[in-house]
Amino acid sequence: MRGSANDDEELWRRLDWNDVRTFLAVAESGSLNAAARALGMTQPTISRRMEDLEYRLGTRLFSRSSRGIELTDAGEVVRDHAAGMARFGGSIVREVAGRDQNDAGRVRLAAPDGLASYVLMPALAAFQRTNPQIQLAVDCGLWRDSPLEGETELSLEMTESMPADVVSAPIATLHYAYFASREYLELYGTPRNLIEVAEHRMVHHTSHKEQVRTWHPKFSSVTGLAGMHLVSNSSATTLMGIKHGVGLGILPTYVVMFEPDLVMLDLEPMAHPVLFLRHHGAVERQGRVKRVKEWLLELFDPADKPWYREEFIHPRDFERARTRPSPRRRRA
Repeated sequence: MRGSANDDEELWRRLDWNDVRTFLAVAESGSLNAAARALGMTQPTISRRMEDLEYRLGTRLFSRSSRGIELTDAGEVVRDHAAGMARFGGSIVREVAGRDQNDAGRVRLAAPDGLASYVLMPALAAFQRTNPQIQLAVDCGLWRDSPLEGETELSLEMTESMPADVVSAPIATLHYAYFASREYLELYGTPRNLIEVAEHRMVHHTSHKEQVRTWHPKFSSVTGLAGMHLVSNSSATTLMGIKHGVGLGILPTYVVMFEPDLVMLDLEPMAHPVLFLRHHGAVERQGRVKRVKEWLLELFDPADKPWYREEFIHPRDFERARTRPSPRRRRA
């Protein structure tokens, strides 16, 4: 027998989406403190909301142990449904928001910190002069406890795996080679082959494992033999380390466009990974997102910027290559 409308209304009264969202953060992080940091709330507020939710539902959702917070059977059921609600909520926003307008507002973009710092930021002021109503929020993923609010609309990624409902297209090919500062080479000498590279001080970025098939087969061996004098997950840190003589390191060849004093070793490139521009299909209905996407496509246009072409072009030939026609990459 079906419940009455009044019964349904009473059931809905027991739920508050803010409490469900808070519960989901606690369930996924396994900690009240971690959930509080992620949501920008205090731990006592999180605890009180969870107690209120348990009272309204008439069941315990968590149990506390030496390992932290664990879900009860009822809590696992709520978690699964709450995750579904979050997905449906995201779908509503993607499908509906901005259909009528919105050349103004915030666009959230996820990008590696090197690209964000050295490629996007130098060009951002010019973009905003012609699009003054668009605010850009750039998430470089470096502060996990302080994420940017909102859902990512556009992302620049080098990972090959992705959800099935995401639009993905190559936007650039990045060519990685060994670089060093002039001062470093004067002090330690210039390696003439990969065997000699392995005898040098080395600066290493931990992301140099994406798209393994695009990397030189000897790269991992050279890296293993060399002495690691700096390891980081920050592109800015590794670039500054190489620039100031900490050691040799792998950098994308476009680095010479803003650090012309860096020297690319006279060796074959080590990798040619592809950079992808990704987004959910529906977000392009929002004018502001479409404008940012067009800006990104222009920034990485291989016809004007030969260092992003599929074929490797040596930095010394960049200017000459700009005068040669190049087929434009398929637009994302």
